Amino acid sequence: MAMKKYWLILFIGIFLPVFAGENLRVPDIRALGMGGNGVTLSSVFNPALLECSSYRRVRLDYFNRYALKELGTLNGSIQYPNRFLSTALYLSSFGYDQYRQNRGRIGLAKRLSRHWAVGIGFQYTWIQSELYAETPARLSTDLGVVYTPVDKLLIGFVVNDLPSVRIVFKDMEIKELNTYEIQAGFNYKIMNGLLITAFVSWNEANRIKGGLGMEFRVWERFSLRTGVQTAPFLPSLGTGFHWKWFGIDAVALWHPVLGVSSGVGLSYSF
Repeated sequence: MAMKKYWLILFIGIFLPVFAGENLRVPDIRALGMGGNGVTLSSVFNPALLECSSYRRVRLDYFNRYALKELGTLNGSIQYPNRFLSTALYLSSFGYDQYRQNRGRIGLAKRLSRHWAVGIGFQYTWIQSELYAETPARLSTDLGVVYTPVDKLLIGFVVNDLPSVRIVFKDMEIKELNTYEIQAGFNYKIMNGLLITAFVSWNEANRIKGGLGMEFRVWERFSLRTGVQTAPFLPSLGTGFHWKWFGIDAVALWHPVLGVSSGVGLSYSF
């Protein structure tokens, strides 16, 4: 067991992004199927998107990296859009017993006009690990904007985890807590049932990545999705099925070296 524990820590450090923001802030399963575009498809990234939904929703997403249960991310959320101040609560967890990243988050959004909406998110991130005698933690903020110049086009912009402040280990560089990201993207409905989406992002580590995807509604309750994202190169394939107030989404992503990652999402709208 000890050898397995140290091997997993080594695996996370070498092959995976070690930043808590990247492990915890995973787009919902629908967005992952379309190239991972969070800025215009997932309120986990852009709180302004809360104003683009007319349904209250409870959602649970699980994303597993490379068929290793220790590298799974579980996200839960409750979204309550309303005409006064749309609100959402989120809880996320990544890792295993000896190393776990956690985040609690609240998102708020307000529509300024028919074309513009803004949002702000506040999150508390902490790490439970045998590597640290204490529990390193951070408070950070998200700022997002959504612009819809016409009905078929949505443009989004967001700054994630900036500004931020460390709560513990103020005099030490904890690399898992040192990152922010800027994203911009769009969704465009080419025709009824066909949506294309794309995004580009830049983070504190000077890493640029992007993604492109599409969703085709085969019939009223069933959709097919595909996409690709860079850094690393990850083609994706996803599906979605919705019946009355219930929805289920699934996705598979392929890494050319490490293999397949998969995820499933469940939602209930009311």
